[in-house]
Amino acid sequence: MNKKKIHREINNFQETYLDEKYRNITFEIVLVSPETAGNIGSIARVMKNFNFRNLVIFNPMEEASKILSYEAQGYAMHGKDILLNSEIITIDNQKNHIPEFKKYLKKFDLVIATTAKGKRYTNIKRLAIFPEDLSIPYSKNIAILFGKESRGLTNEEIKLADIILRIPTGNEYPALNLSHACAIILYELFKKIYVVKIGRGEKPVLLADKEDRNLLYSFVKDLIEKLKIRSHKEENVYFAFQNVFERAFMSKKELSLITGLFSKLNSVLKDIKLYEKR
Repeated sequence: MNKKKIHREINNFQETYLDEKYRNITFEIVLVSPETAGNIGSIARVMKNFNFRNLVIFNPMEEASKILSYEAQGYAMHGKDILLNSEIITIDNQKNHIPEFKKYLKKFDLVIATTAKGKRYTNIKRLAIFPEDLSIPYSKNIAILFGKESRGLTNEEIKLADIILRIPTGNEYPALNLSHACAIILYELFKKIYVVKIGRGEKPVLLADKEDRNLLYSFVKDLIEKLKIRSHKEENVYFAFQNVFERAFMSKKELSLITGLFSKLNSVLKDIKLYEKR
């Protein structure tokens, strides 16, 4: 294989990057009446993991000082900048925040709510889709709502959303921890808006391209000819190899090793043929 080409690919390699068509999209993760500062910190951490920056804490049950405390920052780890820069919205009428919440959500083009319920078709307000079924518009200001730990979003809060998401779980215990649910949904969104390539670090895993595979197939074809496989089987044997390798998820390194083996076989057969002619 061309070592200069591989070196160039490694230097230009980007493991993950935002898909160009989503460059104008913005997300805000909105926690509605969260009850524990630890969960808020953990959510800031997973937001950092998946490149989400904007955290809004609406009508929290905890005091702002506790939400921003060293303890909560400990849960946030490297996401503490997200926690410390979060928007904390407190309101006077804490027991009935719906009017204020409705007013706040008007700034968004799309509001997505999350629920652990929604399995029963009789509750029309909670008809939900799975995260993988969500279609994300290319240019929108989107809010993703998460409810309090003890009971999630209320029906009144759910009614303010355009779309409802539910994570599929086992029937016996469907309720996830708030930060776990947030992590799963952000991961699913991350996969939709980012181009994700295999490999990480200074020596990433580069996938074999068509040019690499064609080199292997040329060795396979030569080998088939040298082995004098019956003519009516030659094509089928060749395509059997090609089909298997095309279905495989091969790196350049793996393909290089396999190509080397076939190249060596061809050389050995060539030497045997020359020896037999003497």
